[in-house]
Amino acid sequence: MSVDSPLSWDTFLSISEASGLDVNDPHMEGLYAFLQGILPLLKTVHELDLTGADPATRYFPPQE
Repeated sequence: MSVDSPLSWDTFLSISEASGLDVNDPHMEGLYAFLQGILPLLKTVHELDLTGADPATRYFPPQE
């Protein structure tokens, strides 16, 4: 587990438990590692300049 992580293991477990997940499931460590990889990518989204963007705008991907 990363020391510089924005999400500590204890916080992850607390959120997981509040969400109804079984914190004793052996897959929790894998899920935590997955989130550790995703969280830095979300910083890019946070830094987007959305000035003037309509908050009601929705993206609908093309249907096949």
